[in-house]
Amino acid sequence: MAKAEDLSLLLVEDEPAHAEAVRRSLAASDMNMEVRAVGTLREYRKAVAARPPDIALLDLVLPDGRALEALTCPPEDAPFPIVVMTSFGNEQTAVAAMKAGAIDYLVKSPETFAQISHTISRALRAWNGLQERRRAEERLNETLQRLRQAVTSTIRVLGLTVEARDPYTAGHQQRTTKLAVAIAEEMGLPAEKIDGLRLAGEIHDLGKISMPSEILSKPSRLTPFEFDLVKTHPRKGYGILKDVELPWPVAEIVYQHHERIDGSGYPRGFQGTEIILEARILAVADTVEAMASHRPYRGAPGIDAALREIEKGKGVIYDDEVASACLRVIREKGFAFDDPAPVKA
Repeated sequence: MAKAEDLSLLLVEDEPAHAEAVRRSLAASDMNMEVRAVGTLREYRKAVAARPPDIALLDLVLPDGRALEALTCPPEDAPFPIVVMTSFGNEQTAVAAMKAGAIDYLVKSPETFAQISHTISRALRAWNGLQERRRAEERLNETLQRLRQAVTSTIRVLGLTVEARDPYTAGHQQRTTKLAVAIAEEMGLPAEKIDGLRLAGEIHDLGKISMPSEILSKPSRLTPFEFDLVKTHPRKGYGILKDVELPWPVAEIVYQHHERIDGSGYPRGFQGTEIILEARILAVADTVEAMASHRPYRGAPGIDAALREIEKGKGVIYDDEVASACLRVIREKGFAFDDPAPVKA
């Protein structure tokens, strides 16, 4: 906050007697304040553009409009505090002024003019308090953002660790994520949801970190027992992520990405909208990528076969809207995984 002798007041008052009363009151106080006085909103805007004041005192009704027109944001976002004054005030007008962004409101009288220096001091203290709180919130948000980035980076490293243990599906999570994000964008999901889906996609097989590497890299079909063991990976991934505080339901997306809308999926047999939308998107993307890619126990059926599978299951085991969006982004909009899935030498 500036020192008292450095403060400048922009007074917007079209009644010369009232403007003089403010000047005299401030001159009699211990506030050695510079006062610039104008009589219209147009002059006020020009004065602000030329040199913003430390505080403005605006008459509610002016020849070319009302003071509320100058209040364009909450007081904590304003470049300086504004006090609104009027000759004939009521509670409704006071509420309207405060809601519009005034830091304070007063009804003009000899008494309030005599106390104008206290009004200005109070307004400056209140505004500076709001500014400090905003700065503190910004610092807190920056700290939380850094912590969030550290947590998500750690989680992504774990996801890469899974792929390092499973060379036959290296890149699977990244390719699946690329398609899942393209589907989400085609469906018009908000950016915040897409960010959560992106992180979940990059680590959706995280639970495989607890699987024996011999099973993950087995060059032949899994036995029923081995397949049942692999099917536990969504639950295990959820167990790793459930206590991590993130702004998105990443743990649930990972938990549900093998569920199917007819209830035939696993591990909980969820149906329809019991499965969150991000997981329904990931389920389709996961299926397409898996069928488009080579596995040690089979060749790649290919992207055409994958799309036929999605068409066949559309509205049955795959969400109808998600499946339609997937078909559009690949067939009509030219989506491609770009980097081919690794093939066993």
